[in-house]
Amino acid sequence: MKISFGILSALPLLAASFCATAGSPQLKTVEVNGTELAYIEQGEGAPVVFVHGANVDYRYWEPQREAIAARYHFIAYSLRYHEPNRWQDEGEHYSVQTHVADLVAFIQSLNVGPVHLVGLSYGGAIAANLALDHPELVKTLTLADGSVVSLIADLPEARPVLAQRSKIMAEAKEVIKTRGPREGLKVFMDWILDAKGAYDNDPGINRGMYEDNLKTLVPLLASPPPPRIDCAKAGTMTAPTLILAGERTHPYYRMIDAAWARCVPGSESATIPGADHPMSIRNPAAFNEALLTFFGGHQ
Repeated sequence: MKISFGILSALPLLAASFCATAGSPQLKTVEVNGTELAYIEQGEGAPVVFVHGANVDYRYWEPQREAIAARYHFIAYSLRYHEPNRWQDEGEHYSVQTHVADLVAFIQSLNVGPVHLVGLSYGGAIAANLALDHPELVKTLTLADGSVVSLIADLPEARPVLAQRSKIMAEAKEVIKTRGPREGLKVFMDWILDAKGAYDNDPGINRGMYEDNLKTLVPLLASPPPPRIDCAKAGTMTAPTLILAGERTHPYYRMIDAAWARCVPGSESATIPGADHPMSIRNPAAFNEALLTFFGGHQ
């Protein structure tokens, strides 16, 4: 089912406006699987757990906090290795598998029951794997450009965009070796934002948060392949699922979004107007409305 939010205009968001504010809830920590994960929570009602993507942390979801907390129990945490979490090793365990295991333990530790689970990009891969392996923990699943490359790996029409992605990943690794992680991040982000120089020049990118998490890029690019999810496996998803796509998101993500919508039975879809991949900060009003509408239909 397709949901339209075309009446909502994109709302550009300056970096400073989605940093944690003085009114933000207190940062908490919980120990899981031999490490501590930082998180914030606010509001009452059914829990909504937000899983951020690569190179950022729990602060990424600041544009969602107040809108969701007004009706639900908002929970946003930082993945292992991401700020402000302390590293227990040199990043050798950085993987989707590790982050899924941590998220399982995190949800169980909070004792909040099945949750509305929201994941963007790399966080979408984590959320999808958890929903498939631990359906008892998931009330609903929202995948915003949920980056699972195996979902389109066998599609002939995906070969050009997958080849481009492989080329960019190789280039980013080489740039990290020769010019450092910061320059490698620019290569990675310019591809995601689909514009040369986007990372340096985009006023909506919180470069401070990316800089804080710069160290995670190396283990991310070196991480092992995640569990394979093809269309058949995606078809076993039991949680009500919402697929969110930015109107201007990169073709790679658009192709994956279309595959999720096609493969997950009964899934709902919505497009966030005027937004590219970081859709939740580009147009938070439309993104939040899409979530609230979806949650309201699955109480």
